[in-house]
Amino acid sequence: MQEYTIYIKGMVCQRCVSAVREALEQPGYGVTHLELGAAAFLAPAPPDMDRIAEKLEALGFSLLEDKQLQLVKSIRALVETVYSGDFDFPPQFRFSQWAAEKLQRPYDTISEAFSAAEGITLEKYIIGYRVEKIKELLVYTPATVADIAFRLGFSSEAHLSRQFKAQTGLNPSHFIKIRKARTP
Repeated sequence: MQEYTIYIKGMVCQRCVSAVREALEQPGYGVTHLELGAAAFLAPAPPDMDRIAEKLEALGFSLLEDKQLQLVKSIRALVETVYSGDFDFPPQFRFSQWAAEKLQRPYDTISEAFSAAEGITLEKYIIGYRVEKIKELLVYTPATVADIAFRLGFSSEAHLSRQFKAQTGLNPSHFIKIRKARTP
């Protein structure tokens, strides 16, 4: 038997706790801990989360994703916010410090959670995200390499070009040629 924890939205009173207990015990799960918003239970095999979600929804509750997945989603949202091309980078900006402040957790915890869930380091994910954004901006906007470097928080146009070439094997000018070929 393995213990599983689920997070439940909509539990507001002790009657809710009783209803959730009954919903989990009916299919044979042994409830080990139950409180407003969370339940821990024992199951011999991975539980049928779709069935549990259906039972909870029938009672007016909804199943939340586990905290680790919520953290990873938050990290991805922060990366998108910062490297969308519209972020106003403060002087001496460091993503690690900013993310730790926004998520109110040490950066190593954030980075470890992301790596464990995604199978890639957060740094490599950010580099990949930025490179894809550079491609998009080079092909679909009239932005210059210098403008893109500024918009995506690179220290210089040369820094952007080096990182871009290291990731793609191509120079940014290749994508500018694609843009020029696209426009009549």
